Amino acid sequence: MVSVSQVAVGVLGVVIAVFFLYPPPPLSQRLLSWKQRGKRYLYNDLEVFYIDEAGSGKGTVFCLHGFPTSSYDWIKIMPSLKDQFARVVLVDFLGMGFSEKPEDYNYSIFDQADMVEKLAESLAISSTHILAHDMGDTVALELVARYKERQERSEKTGLVLTSLCLSNGGEERLFQGKYYPRVLQKILLIPVIGDIASRLSFFHLFRRGFGDIFGTKPTYEEFEDFYAAIRYRDGNTVMPGILQYIKERSDNEDRWVYGSLKAAPIPVLMVYGPADPINPSPVFPDHFRKIAPQHKLVVLDKSIGHYPQWEDPDNTGRSYTEFIKGLKPNKPKH
Repeated sequence: MVSVSQVAVGVLGVVIAVFFLYPPPPLSQRLLSWKQRGKRYLYNDLEVFYIDEAGSGKGTVFCLHGFPTSSYDWIKIMPSLKDQFARVVLVDFLGMGFSEKPEDYNYSIFDQADMVEKLAESLAISSTHILAHDMGDTVALELVARYKERQERSEKTGLVLTSLCLSNGGEERLFQGKYYPRVLQKILLIPVIGDIASRLSFFHLFRRGFGDIFGTKPTYEEFEDFYAAIRYRDGNTVMPGILQYIKERSDNEDRWVYGSLKAAPIPVLMVYGPADPINPSPVFPDHFRKIAPQHKLVVLDKSIGHYPQWEDPDNTGRSYTEFIKGLKPNKPKH
């Protein structure tokens, strides 16, 4: 006779098998159109997806997305960016979006920054503004650290940064006690368990967990697009590796917080959605003002959460445009 425990183990095995074998969803026409706008760059023999489009303004802006999503995050403010800049470049970080997602890879902020610099060089971009969100904020701060070091050495080579705009991404040590990673992020960081959890991917679980960080919720179809981009090329399986950036942020407090953010050699804007459980209000903006009072901070409506560029593209784009227009013409130092 089969025991209850044996039945339970069997049912559990079936459930796990279903999760492991659950196929990735098809890309919507929206995502397919976005994918078709992009090109491929080979970095360390890995394909990197990027979009490089002309605008009607001046200068170049590089857009750096957050975890766990992709460059598609910026689609709603693309019209504003193309009005403001002559060139808009968006890139999917390694392991995310439509870029390659190797499982056996040492994902790191430093490597993602290397990739951005190499891509800029391949596109003959010598000077750029940076627009960043979430994990992209940390990559941006590493780029600022490198730019600052080149200035101090009076080097005349390398990528010149003109300005930096950050949004809803807290440096863990800077905002100690003010930064609240989600439960899933904590689970994914646990050895072995994180690898298993990353494979137990199901849309409705994703929608529930990911939806918690929004103040103004995406539509059902938008959640489907977010999920499809993550599952593309089995991206869910590499999340534990990418999430090591949380520990990197803690280990590099002096470099990225005090060396880059607090002492940035370029103008900085923070656009902040206060309905953000990861970086809650009023603790987050108050501490940002205390640490970096010289930088500009725009707090959006109380209904806007962790993805301001998605939840409130009009005011996010308007705030960024006003920031760029208010910059004083200044010849970069080396």
